[in-house]
Amino acid sequence: ALRQATSTDKGAGRGHFERRKSNVLAVFTAMVCCIDRIFCETILKIGNALAALVGLFLIACGLYLEFGPVDASSKLLEFLKLQNIEQVYNVVARFQIWVIVLGAVIFVLALFTFFCTGSNLAKVYYCIYSPVLMLLSLLIFFAVGVLYVAAKSTESNDYQKISILGYSLTDKFQALWVKGVVQDTETICELEEVVQCSGFYDAQCIVPPTGSVTQQEVITHCPAQYQIFEGTGSIQSPSTISNDTLQDISKDVGWNVSKCLYYETENVNYGCLRTLAMILYQVGTVLFIPGLVIASYILLLSLASSYLTCCALCGKI
Repeated sequence: ALRQATSTDKGAGRGHFERRKSNVLAVFTAMVCCIDRIFCETILKIGNALAALVGLFLIACGLYLEFGPVDASSKLLEFLKLQNIEQVYNVVARFQIWVIVLGAVIFVLALFTFFCTGSNLAKVYYCIYSPVLMLLSLLIFFAVGVLYVAAKSTESNDYQKISILGYSLTDKFQALWVKGVVQDTETICELEEVVQCSGFYDAQCIVPPTGSVTQQEVITHCPAQYQIFEGTGSIQSPSTISNDTLQDISKDVGWNVSKCLYYETENVNYGCLRTLAMILYQVGTVLFIPGLVIASYILLLSLASSYLTCCALCGKI
């Protein structure tokens, strides 16, 4: 009986010890989980607060470009110190409304996430927010890598060829350009103005044609000359065509052909293929490191929200 009692006491002692050990482990696990959860929520709040500030900055830049002085674009360029990607900046600065919209979207999303983090809506919100950010970060990583490779290939071809992953796109772009000149002349003129280029290849819109450029190439690659040819039956030099003729052509087509001819002449030595290739080079090389930083930043937010998603699914939030 004594042995049995002793054995029972030992068994009870071991059971009590195991229960205490289990309780301590549970408390320790809960503490670690709580610390991790607070840490991840802090990362999310700080990250989204910074993103909200970026959104506000984009809104301010867009509003300044839209309602600022005539030289607002050049002043902002100087302030931001973006001279090494000036061509990219010039294109973006033409679309002030889209800059404002992008800033507003970033600001609203970041602000909503900031206040949603740790709230009652978090369980549902994390399940959507996390995979979307993960997908976005992977897409940015992929795009940055592809653009970097394409930029190096473009530079080696003196900006006269565009290829991505070994696949040449120059002929495709040229076919689309000719189609645009014939079927949507006004849009191609606007593109020449925005990108500050003339024709598809360098010096292609000089009238009379020089070198190996034919009159047919001038007509099919230069939107202003195409419209002049349609109106008068021949291509004409900007120095010889009269303002009355340009006004009559503009009145017939319903848009400003004179303005199109001005930009086409002003940038005649810079074909749009070269200019677009240089923009691709600037995006792929100069913005390579910033692109990786942005993608990594988004990935960090995604990982933090993924952990909080797991906590939510496990009932720890």
